[in-house]
Amino acid sequence: MSRLGQHLLAGTGRRCANPPPNIAHGGWGAQKHEQAEGIDMDLWTTAVAMAHGDKRVVVLDVDIQILTNDRADQIRRAVSQATGLPLQNIRASATHTHSGPTPYRSWIEKGFEMVEPWFEDLARWSAEAANEALHNLQPVEVRAGRGQCLINANRRCVTAQGERFLGVNPEGACDHEVIVVRLDGLNGEPMAVIANYACHATIMGPGNRLITPDYPGAAKRVVEEALGCRCFFLQGSAGDQGPVQGFQADPAVYRQLGKVLGHEISKVALGLRSIPSSSRFREVVPSGAPLGMFDPEFAALASMPLQVLDCEINVPLREGLPERGSAEQKLELWKGKLKSAREAGDAKGVTEAIYMARRADIQLRMADDFGGKTSAGVRTHVITFGEVALVGCNIEPFCEIGMAIKRQSPFPVTLMSGYTNGRMAYMPTAEEWVKGGYEVENSPFGKEAAEVLITQIVAILNEMKRTANSDESRASERE
Repeated sequence: MSRLGQHLLAGTGRRCANPPPNIAHGGWGAQKHEQAEGIDMDLWTTAVAMAHGDKRVVVLDVDIQILTNDRADQIRRAVSQATGLPLQNIRASATHTHSGPTPYRSWIEKGFEMVEPWFEDLARWSAEAANEALHNLQPVEVRAGRGQCLINANRRCVTAQGERFLGVNPEGACDHEVIVVRLDGLNGEPMAVIANYACHATIMGPGNRLITPDYPGAAKRVVEEALGCRCFFLQGSAGDQGPVQGFQADPAVYRQLGKVLGHEISKVALGLRSIPSSSRFREVVPSGAPLGMFDPEFAALASMPLQVLDCEINVPLREGLPERGSAEQKLELWKGKLKSAREAGDAKGVTEAIYMARRADIQLRMADDFGGKTSAGVRTHVITFGEVALVGCNIEPFCEIGMAIKRQSPFPVTLMSGYTNGRMAYMPTAEEWVKGGYEVENSPFGKEAAEVLITQIVAILNEMKRTANSDESRASERE
């Protein structure tokens, strides 16, 4: 344990976050429906609280496609008001399920009147979960391990004719790493498992009409059954990472792939207290064969100090961003065509109008958020405790960004997440930026933005590591 002499405290809380079953639904330009027709698996908002001395932080894992900056702030403010924690000590992370409620108005009209009341409920439920987590604080030991899971793949594909599409690209960069942090009570029993993995939660596709948490929800349930504690999922750098079976309409597929990931998380977590990190010889016991008796040791990581940093990292934007007037006109045009096609029973016209409206809506939001700007601040939230760093940004980073940060971080266990405290857009690497494709065309960021972000995050982590070492040194001198 850390020389700081005190244990890290941690606790968890949870609320069911189901919306009305006929709420505006889906995140697909290819879908035909507007409203959900039921709930296949409950959505959750799960809180993990950590504390040391007078410092407390709360991290929320929310089963939702996107938390816009405004929606994330709505939830964080509710948690702050309920708990008294400062806003910068609260993180809201989306699992990125594409089969949850529609997060913002676009071409979908039916059921959208239910979205705002649901978000108000979600903020309240998140605050309740946070309060529960803080009430349940107890001393914990920290252990961490790594595994590998192959349910993800690079999703940036190209046809022989040069047309780019989303699918399964076995030759593209892919991060199969599963990082697991296990928080154990002092009795050795698991109190929480934190898992980090990078894959779009898009197993359920345009034909699906049910509310689901996609594979992260299925994975969490497997872990919780195996370990008897709550599992907390942090979506990774999934901008270019998709499932090996995507865009399905069969819930059995996401449940099965979620089980694969859940069993890998469970295997790693169980091994941290079942497979000794070292053993100490005790004695030889006479038997038919002399039996060596060993005392197993399960190494815990240093868990202090607890640090939190909430900041913005300025990155360059691209030239030629969409103009609001043009994007708005296109959206209204295609919404009108969609209405006409539906009234005329024109299935082909409906299909075209939906995906064109979806594309226009993406361009309109980009114009609203970034029009007239040459740079933008990426919300960056960092929590460190001992040897562990939880890094989150409000973007959809390509996997190479997360892999570079994990590789260069001075913290041995670094979890890199997108979809944190809001969502701006995809962030491709410079190498992928020049190739174009869906993610690049719908990104406001310039070619060098990823390298700027990586450099600045690594610098932040190095400074936080120096501060941690300094605190540790001062504590040692006092002893």
